[in-house]
Amino acid sequence: MRDCAMAAIGFTPCRVRCPAAAIGGGLLAIMVGCAETGPDAGPVVHAAWKTAHTAAINPEAPELSASKRLMAQGRYADAVDELTRAIVAAGHSQPILRIDQHGADLFFQRGLAYLHMGFPDTAAADLSDAIKLAPRYGDAFEVRGKAYFNLGDSFKALRDLTQAIRMKTDNAAAYLLRGEVYLARGQYARAAADLEQAEREDAALATAARDLRSRAYLLWSQQLDAEGDQVLAAEKLALARELNPSYAAELPAAAAQPSPPVEQSAAKPVVTEADQLLAAGRQQQLARQFDQALSTYTRALSLRPDFAQAYLRRGETLLAMGFPDTALEDLKRAAHREPSAEALELQAEAFLELGSPHRASLAATEALHLAPGAASAYALRGRAYLQAENWKRALADLQEAIRLEPQRRAQLEPLLAQARRHLAAAAQQ
Repeated sequence: MRDCAMAAIGFTPCRVRCPAAAIGGGLLAIMVGCAETGPDAGPVVHAAWKTAHTAAINPEAPELSASKRLMAQGRYADAVDELTRAIVAAGHSQPILRIDQHGADLFFQRGLAYLHMGFPDTAAADLSDAIKLAPRYGDAFEVRGKAYFNLGDSFKALRDLTQAIRMKTDNAAAYLLRGEVYLARGQYARAAADLEQAEREDAALATAARDLRSRAYLLWSQQLDAEGDQVLAAEKLALARELNPSYAAELPAAAAQPSPPVEQSAAKPVVTEADQLLAAGRQQQLARQFDQALSTYTRALSLRPDFAQAYLRRGETLLAMGFPDTALEDLKRAAHREPSAEALELQAEAFLELGSPHRASLAATEALHLAPGAASAYALRGRAYLQAENWKRALADLQEAIRLEPQRRAQLEPLLAQARRHLAAAAQQ
């Protein structure tokens, strides 16, 4: 696979291989982690926020128009390539020293494409470059706020969204998103105020804003009830029901009187929304719906930023898509939060794809410390030794993998033959 064009222009951090070589289409919502179409479609707020930004790019710039058409077709990787060529042609491969709105638009559009593709961290880097080129670029602050929110950094998200609102006080989309961030932080009064303002500024966002505002009032009511303020709790619950009767109708009885004691034979595990998203993402991953799986895992991580299994599966998905360097970051996060042989074996696989056999062998060895009889780890370490031209160790590990799991013989026999051939040649010298 050819190197990412971003690396060729000195862009940092560049943590993906060339997307055009590995990612196909697959329309994702601008809030990475919520697909717009299909049975897993997310809340209307995400599509509404995206719609508010479809006309942000200068239609007179041919490369921007071309990339916009590609993104409308779901061809985000092709859009990234188009924009990268334009960035190089515009001379923005060197440190940014001047204000240039056209260059800012290029970085903005590419950041938007990366956000669609499920790489909010890379998107945030491009949007930061857009802001350096055009410090008053309100849309860039807003979309970077979205990227930070997807990364679980609500503080930076609020900072950028507040800046976007300062630059454009009637920015309904920024109010909508900031309201959602406040909601996620449990700041329900501020969430309700921002969501109400979003509805006032743009009637097209009313459905999304009302849906989130009803949830804010509902959670606010529960918080007040837990604090012993039943009067205010009932008031907020009434507001929630007024906005969304079906959503709040079932709650007053539980809040009004304590539940009778019940005998429990065994505690049932609590299945959270993040757990449900992990299961859904796994099904999409197994069905090779990689774009959708990335989106779903990212949603799970936005709800639970320390979710080791979501990092593990997102890293595994990125590896399958041909992005070993980006996958490594997720796999390291997974292993740091929840050490496992699987996370280390996937790291070894990523290092092999990156041509780093020494690191691959170290990761496989760590996996064997956690799972001493893992044939898969022996096979990986054998491949790493083979790539490092350590023929003797490669032969020993590959043979051990076959001894532990004879069904691997057909897969590993060509590698065994290669190791034996090189050993024989070395013996004749």
